[in-house]
Amino acid sequence: MKLLFFNQVGFIGGAERILLSSIAALRSRQPNAEITLIVGSSGALIEAAEALGVQVICLSMPTVMSRIGDSHLKGEFRFAKKAKTFLQIMRSLSAILSYLKRLKQLIRRIQPDLIHSNGVKAHALLGLLGQLNCPVIWHIQDFYSTRPIMAKVLQRLNRSATGAIALSQAVKNDAQALMQVPIEVIYPAIDHQYFRIEGKRSPVLRIGLVATFARWKGHDIFLKAAAQVMSEIRGMSIQFQIVGAPIYSTQGSQFSLEELQTNVAKLGLEQVVEFVGFQPDTVSIYENLDIVVHASTQPEPFGLVIAEAMAFGKAVIVANAGGAAELVNNYEDAIAVPPGDVQALAQALIQLIRNPQMRQELGRNARRTAIEKFNRDRMADELLTLYDRWGGLNQTLCIF
Repeated sequence: MKLLFFNQVGFIGGAERILLSSIAALRSRQPNAEITLIVGSSGALIEAAEALGVQVICLSMPTVMSRIGDSHLKGEFRFAKKAKTFLQIMRSLSAILSYLKRLKQLIRRIQPDLIHSNGVKAHALLGLLGQLNCPVIWHIQDFYSTRPIMAKVLQRLNRSATGAIALSQAVKNDAQALMQVPIEVIYPAIDHQYFRIEGKRSPVLRIGLVATFARWKGHDIFLKAAAQVMSEIRGMSIQFQIVGAPIYSTQGSQFSLEELQTNVAKLGLEQVVEFVGFQPDTVSIYENLDIVVHASTQPEPFGLVIAEAMAFGKAVIVANAGGAAELVNNYEDAIAVPPGDVQALAQALIQLIRNPQMRQELGRNARRTAIEKFNRDRMADELLTLYDRWGGLNQTLCIF
C-alpha cells in the first residue's frame, strides 16, 4: 500500500502539524504502508516527516510562485492589492507551467492510486493538471470563501477532486457553497505525548499566544489585553509569551517581529513580554504555560493550538467563532470570548489570574474533552474509511 502526501511548503505551521499527525495516525493503523511526502520548499517538515519513516521529495516551487497569495486582500486598498496580485500571477505563468510539467512527471513516476493534497496551492496545482489516473482528495483547512482569488480558482478546479476532508463543520459549511464534490468532517488528532501529567509549576504565571505571525491571529489584540491586565493587577509575577514566527512567504499577510516589538514598546510592556520564536518542540511550549490564549480576529478553521493546550490540561481562552467554537464548552473546559474584543479577553485573563482553582478545573475538563475528541485512533479510522470509500483501500493507496 502506497501513501503519498503533498504539501506546498516545507515549513511547519498549523496545517503541517495536522499533516504530521495524519501520517502518525495512519502509521498506527498501517505500519507497513509505503509513505512518501512531496514538499514545495525546504524546512523543518522534512526532518519531522523522515522521523516518522516517510520518504520526502522536495520539488521546490520557484520563489515567484511561493510569494503569490490572496490572504491579505482585505480591508483598505483591496482593489489595488488584487490588481497587484493578478499581475504577480501573470508574471509567474512561465514558472507555474514549468512547475506543473515537473509535477506531472513526478506523479507518473510514483503512479499514485489516491491523491490527497494539503493546502490551496496544492489543490490548484493538481486541478491545473486535469484528470489524473487516480482519485483526488482535498484536505480543506481554511475558509475558501474569504479568499477573493483562490475561491474562484478552486471553484473552477474542484471537479477534478473525488472528495474533500474538512477539519471542522464550519469549514465544511463554507466549502459547500463552492464545491460540487462530497465533503466529510474529520477533526485532527493530537500527538499522544500531550496526554500526560504536566511538570513542575513556575512561580511566574506565564500566559502564551502560540501562533504564526499571520495578522489575523490577533497578536495586537493579545498585547492590548496584556496592557489592560498589567494596569489592573499589581504584585504578581506575570509573563506574556508570544510563541511563533513569520514562516510564510506570501506578501502582506503577516506581522514582522519588528512591528510587534514596536507595539510592545508603545504599550510599555517591554518587561513582561517575551518573544520565544518558533519552537519545534511544542511539548515544551505547553509545559511552560499556565494560560493559553487563542486571539484570532477571524473565524478559525479549527484551532490546533486550542486542542493541543486542552490535551495538556491548560486553562484556555478561545476567540469563539468558526471551528474553534466547536471545540469548547464555555466555562466548562475553556473560556470563550468574542473575537477581537480586547476588553473581554482582558477580563477573562484577570479572572483566571486571580482564580487558580478555576484554572485547574478548566484544565482538567479540557484534558478530558481532548482525549475524547482528538485521539489518533479515531482520526486514523475515519481517514481509512474515506480512503476506502473514495479510493478502494483494499486495492492500493497513494496520497499526494
